[in-house]
Amino acid sequence: MEVEGSASFVNKRSKKLYEIGPWALAASRLRTGVAKFFGGFLFTKTSACLLVTLLPAAAAAAPMVLQLTAGNMLAQTHSHAMILSITGTFRQLSGELDFDPVAKTCHVDATFVVESLELPNALIRSQTLSPGFLDPQHYPTQHYVGDCQGGMLVGMLTMHGQTHPFDMAVTYETTGGAVSGMHTEGTLNRHDWGLNGMSLTVGKMIRVTNDISLNGQPPVAQ
Repeated sequence: MEVEGSASFVNKRSKKLYEIGPWALAASRLRTGVAKFFGGFLFTKTSACLLVTLLPAAAAAAPMVLQLTAGNMLAQTHSHAMILSITGTFRQLSGELDFDPVAKTCHVDATFVVESLELPNALIRSQTLSPGFLDPQHYPTQHYVGDCQGGMLVGMLTMHGQTHPFDMAVTYETTGGAVSGMHTEGTLNRHDWGLNGMSLTVGKMIRVTNDISLNGQPPVAQ
């Protein structure tokens, strides 16, 4: 005979019938409910953690519009003078990058302040910024606009008052599976832009590199 609130079960090994009193039944049901609650809680917590983990990657994969500054874009020129290798760095620039990290498409529009070009020493700087060379008094800025096409950045460079095609190879830096940086590199003949000065001391070919940080960290030259 069963008491109200009690339950019975059969031991599978001994085949004997046992009764569970109301207090034991309540305790059993409580344990089952607690197990279900914490099991559901753990599942929910695990799912939430997984979602939070995936969110940065999803956000990084979304198309972005980045306002370019000297804080997130390292724009440099590399030339040779006699036996010296000379690197110049633009410390003032502005512009915009539209970038889709999934499709690897982009549009770049950047302006560089010539007077801000940092060079190894005062002598080289005075010669580079002289009226016979970059001449910032008459040509205060340089401008580049281009689009990513395959592994190339195809665009136009305005320098020393002249605009000509200038293409650069594009490579990407990844961090944690997400694109965190863009590197562009190309070589130009300065004579094509009318930079004919110092032809006996400075080589005519200039290598141009740009490193753009996409994750908020300072850009690093590759």
